[in-house]
Amino acid sequence: MLGSIVRTLSRALAGRVRRSIRRAVRSGVPLRIGVDIRPFYEPLTGIGWYLYHLLHEIAKRDGVELYLFGDARVTDLGPVLHADPPPNAHLCWFDLRGRGRISRPQRALTAAAYVLWMALIDCDVVFGANYFLPRLLGATARRRVITVHDLTWKRFPELLQKETLHNLDVHMAREIAAADAIICVSESTRNDLLAFYQVDPRRVVAIHSGVAPLPALRANLSSLRGTREFAKRRYILFVSTIEPRKNLGVLLEAFERLRARGAYDGDLVVVGRVGWKSETIAGRLRAKGIHHLDYLPPDELAAIYRGADIFVFPSIYEGFGFPLLEAMACGVPSIAARSSSLPEIGGEAALYFDPHNARELELAIERLAHDDALRRDLIDRGRGRAAEFRWDRTAEQTLEVLRRVV
Repeated sequence: MLGSIVRTLSRALAGRVRRSIRRAVRSGVPLRIGVDIRPFYEPLTGIGWYLYHLLHEIAKRDGVELYLFGDARVTDLGPVLHADPPPNAHLCWFDLRGRGRISRPQRALTAAAYVLWMALIDCDVVFGANYFLPRLLGATARRRVITVHDLTWKRFPELLQKETLHNLDVHMAREIAAADAIICVSESTRNDLLAFYQVDPRRVVAIHSGVAPLPALRANLSSLRGTREFAKRRYILFVSTIEPRKNLGVLLEAFERLRARGAYDGDLVVVGRVGWKSETIAGRLRAKGIHHLDYLPPDELAAIYRGADIFVFPSIYEGFGFPLLEAMACGVPSIAARSSSLPEIGGEAALYFDPHNARELELAIERLAHDDALRRDLIDRGRGRAAEFRWDRTAEQTLEVLRRVV
């Protein structure tokens, strides 16, 4: 192991010398970007997909080098990447797989060597896509840019786990003060950040995320696991992790009322993992006409979207709201809460309701279920709206921010 570490650091040192020489003679030195890839350590949801698409678009640009950092070491116990990095990016960790149990001195050695390795790579700027940088990476960052996706911990602290709330409260003031620039994924999030923190507005930039085309339909909906009971029926769709701020209870109440008076003859499909403080909601998902599917891979999720009659996104607070745009891109007429960033993202391509008013949502669903002209209009508007959110544009604007701080 020691020999491998020495060879890695020697190569990094040689690269540092070559880069210094090129800088001295001003010979086309590319922008070297360090990236925290810890969002890839679990199945991808919002922030993970944000980083995935952003990295792959940035990697297509000339004059850029990507260095990817996470844990100092990968062992037989992990971590496991749930996303493929761009092929031309440099994945930086000490590969200790096949060595069995790693001792405490070996862990200390690789951690210390990792800091030295990051310092030798000498990135021009370090990018943290998930609010803040890990401690070791932040210690070596000459310039740093972070992305803030929402300010739930300030706007609705009661909707977060205590551990998450404490972590954000402790770290975010320091990260915001240290960041050379802060990217927010919507104007709504930018406004919240400026309202809760004393920060120069010139350092805070709103850059909309993109929406990627979902995979082509490879199989009939009825062939997917867990879909047999509703595949041939019309259904309302909800897609998101099930947790308090997603406000699923309002949709369940509206759906139950519609079914009780015979105003909607379809089902409700809920796609997403059950998160914290959702035991009561999870129990209601076993009711007649309601079907719960866990996390789905993109190709299966695409089939579920395309089969939906109506998409509903009742969230109390969103920094951006990928599912709304994904539904629109798949041609599903959509209803969203009139809250936070959702009207900004959905524009005039969705119906909106008060997220605390189940009756208003009930009437919106009933209207959309029976008004064919409105459905066609929202489908056309939705596809057009989704097409405005492109990852290549997000990447170019993000690169402009990264270059500006160097």
